[in-house]
Amino acid sequence: MTIFIPVLWVCVALNCEFMQSIAYFKNVEQCEQSIEDQKAHMIKISRGTITQLEGTCVSAKIKEERWI
Repeated sequence: MTIFIPVLWVCVALNCEFMQSIAYFKNVEQCEQSIEDQKAHMIKISRGTITQLEGTCVSAKIKEERWI
């Protein structure tokens, strides 16, 4: 199974950081919507201090475990 993990790249002045969501999504559309929602939230709370803001959905293949 493939999961999608939202990741943001945020810079304030010359200080840049990655932000990774705790949640993951099973389809890319939900992940992309999560990125857009989080970017809008970051812009709102930053009051213009963000100099760079990018986001992407990182895909990862995981093995499904089945419980007996």
